[in-house]
Amino acid sequence: MKKIEAVVRKERFVAVCQVLENMGIGGLTAVPAQGFGNHRNGLKEKIKIDIYCDEFQVDTIVEAIRRTAKTGFTGDGKIAILDLEKLYRIRTGEEGASAI
Repeated sequence: MKKIEAVVRKERFVAVCQVLENMGIGGLTAVPAQGFGNHRNGLKEKIKIDIYCDEFQVDTIVEAIRRTAKTGFTGDGKIAILDLEKLYRIRTGEEGASAI
């Protein structure tokens, strides 16, 4: 299992969500974020998206986010893929891939 963390522009967030929903992604968590990059041009409003998925889904999800979030200008965001040791669904007690 993997966790995908993506930080995207606020104005591209809805489009990214629509693409992921149309792909059948099981769910995501989004929170407001602020940050700056190498250009140090002040804090910018962003949205951080967390997605838990099976390893075989990672490339498809990442490509969809990259394609949809890209404007071609500085500040388009970042995507990180992390190994997920364990995952539990609180309501049902499911764990692992069935908890996604």
